Amino acid sequence: MPPLLRSGPRLALVVSLAVTVTTACTIGSLDDSGTAVGYPSRGLSILAPGSVGGGWDARARGMSSALTSCKIIDEDVTVTNAPGAGGTIGLARMAGRDGDPYQLMTMDTVTMTGGAIQNHSPVKLSSLTPVAGLTVSTSAIVVPAKSPFRDLASVLTAMRKDPKGTSWVGGSLGGPDHIRVASFAKAEGVPANKVTYVPTGGGGEVLNLLLSGASKVGLSTLTEVRPQIEAGKLRVLAVTGDAAPKGIDAPTLAELGYADESVETVGGVMAPPGINDDEQRAIVSLVNRMRQTSCWKRTLEQNDWKGVWVPGNKFGALIEKQQRQVGQALKAVGLGS
Repeated sequence: MPPLLRSGPRLALVVSLAVTVTTACTIGSLDDSGTAVGYPSRGLSILAPGSVGGGWDARARGMSSALTSCKIIDEDVTVTNAPGAGGTIGLARMAGRDGDPYQLMTMDTVTMTGGAIQNHSPVKLSSLTPVAGLTVSTSAIVVPAKSPFRDLASVLTAMRKDPKGTSWVGGSLGGPDHIRVASFAKAEGVPANKVTYVPTGGGGEVLNLLLSGASKVGLSTLTEVRPQIEAGKLRVLAVTGDAAPKGIDAPTLAELGYADESVETVGGVMAPPGINDDEQRAIVSLVNRMRQTSCWKRTLEQNDWKGVWVPGNKFGALIEKQQRQVGQALKAVGLGS
């Protein structure tokens, strides 16, 4: 059977994540009692636990723009970055802002959970206060335009023959990119720890390592690499999701026999621990109004994101479930303890 049509252990180890995300995308109710009076009464701060230009940063700045430009609030919104260690530097910083409802953090369920596991973080994502899941991103597997790799099959063949020489670059340790590469390795009969994988904090790091020749294959959210794809600097070998987005001529991993939706990660917003129920409802209500604006819908389009709505404690339940599932998935591909 050709390598790209394998459907054995690799697919089984992460299929439960697909069920979770599909359920999340259908949740539409808001678990609060309406708009809270008086919130916010001062400026908000949104922490992006990744590099400028990355997905967490784009979500933070998109939220800031939607809240202010579309007149949801009159107060200022400040965006700061705390990249590194799979988002766990930002996670620890947010955990230290106990009880402050004016501090928010962008994140996603799989990347940050995997980063916490891989970096042995003493702080779990579930220790924060859940606000809402907002987005699902399309990711792409890309190579430089001059690369000899014309399709994913040729990459996996090369990885099987020379796992260290076929170097990959992607997101943080333990995140969906890392799990995906380890899953490919498992399907090819290659130990995950034999494959060269370079983790980055997002932004332009993947692009720089690819175009410099330091890595041969890259994984990134589509929004981060689309300009280079359209400029002819990168070639897309495959994308995630049910169908390729407009303007992208590439098969989906599902079409190639890899049910990639199984590692979809839901991007969202968290608040510090110690927030009371009324404060949580006020933040959820604010974000709910923000996501319905034309400003936010424009952000979704610009970033090739699909909008979802998983509010409050429903988002918390999703995070708890995915923490268990990601731990199992990492262990199954040799990345967990």
